[in-house]
Amino acid sequence: MSNGNRYRIAIHSFGCKLNQAEQQETAAAFEARGCMVVDARFDADAYLVNTCTVTAEADRKARQWLRGVRRRHPCSLMVASGCAVERAPEQLEPLADLLIGNRQKNEVVDLVVSKLDARHSHASGIRLRSTSDALPVGRTRSLIRVQQGCASHCAFCVVPFVRGEELSLPVDGILSAIQERIGMGCKEIVLTGTKIGAYRDGETTLPGLVEKVLSLPGLLRLRLSSLQPQELSDDLLSLWSDRRLCRHFHLSLQSGSETVLRRMGRLYSLSGYLQAVKRIRWMIPEAAITTDVIVGFPSESDEEFRSTIQFIEKVVFARIHVFPYSRRPGTRAAEMPGQVPSPIVRQRAAILEGVAANSRHAYARSWLGRRVNVLWEEETVPGSGIFAGTTDNYLRTMCYSSIPLQNTLETVALARLESQGVWVRRGVEDTGRREAEF
Repeated sequence: MSNGNRYRIAIHSFGCKLNQAEQQETAAAFEARGCMVVDARFDADAYLVNTCTVTAEADRKARQWLRGVRRRHPCSLMVASGCAVERAPEQLEPLADLLIGNRQKNEVVDLVVSKLDARHSHASGIRLRSTSDALPVGRTRSLIRVQQGCASHCAFCVVPFVRGEELSLPVDGILSAIQERIGMGCKEIVLTGTKIGAYRDGETTLPGLVEKVLSLPGLLRLRLSSLQPQELSDDLLSLWSDRRLCRHFHLSLQSGSETVLRRMGRLYSLSGYLQAVKRIRWMIPEAAITTDVIVGFPSESDEEFRSTIQFIEKVVFARIHVFPYSRRPGTRAAEMPGQVPSPIVRQRAAILEGVAANSRHAYARSWLGRRVNVLWEEETVPGSGIFAGTTDNYLRTMCYSSIPLQNTLETVALARLESQGVWVRRGVEDTGRREAEF
């Protein structure tokens, strides 16, 4: 049996944080098998894309990625996995040599290595090179999958069809995975899943899980991915008295119109959503609240769209992800009357993007001049000396440094807002050559 040590694997993910968590899990599994995980910009024996199918645009991006890699690396193995494979494998079959659905993801390493073994049965197929371009696997921010699947069946959403029933991972396995990542030097842990508020392992629900994670030695920073307003219990919010919990809540909104929310089948009202926001800001006053909004849902009227804008402006979000409605076969919304014409959807999306930008900039400006903790994650362009990081309240930060900063936590002053993020001031030794720019 091959140990895989001659193979270079490039992995790329589209879509949600759950996909990103699975990418990190898959990369670690390939490394354990002896493979080298590399950036998709480099030569590799296999290129694996973990797909998303929540919108038609997500489908298109995955197909485009596969075509582009095939042109650049015609002899490499092309692998597509994930949600788009579950929903519409026929769209990917012409582009990929191997399709792996969500139910086969535990077998991905065996399937890929076996396929490569069949291709490279003699030494001339070996591509092993310097390890200098190997990627670290979750060494800075590590996403840990705690749950998957959703039973809500919102009218627009295809996720329950491709992810299956709700399933929570065992507490012990989650804690072991986190301890391993901490031991590897990871500074931030992100708990993620399709619907983490539904987490339950025996008597342990999400608040209990978070408490257990916070008890682990060496944990420096903990972040939770998307939640729904009805999931914000006092037991959960009280845990933010521990400053290692990032002051950031992603609360999916989807629409600021009560009538649209009912047609969508969401499990909360606008008044309930506002109450959740008020509770967050009362218990964690400096928390950032981010959200998702869909525009152009079937029968969305001009008045309903204006209601969404008014609600967003009332809440003042730190960041808003705007999604033009995408008709997904098999969902209730796909068969609803009053499908909004594409030009109107695009127009509304553009308007809402402007509102989102204003909201994002207003929140960032409110933090200028303050000192915050930043986790530096990457040098934006190798050799540029420009590093990007994230504050615990989810502000993207930038700085110049003459020394490497990846995977370091430090306190900085937020100095200047630009389109790509908030520039910071560090120590005098690192800002001298650029001080005039501030």
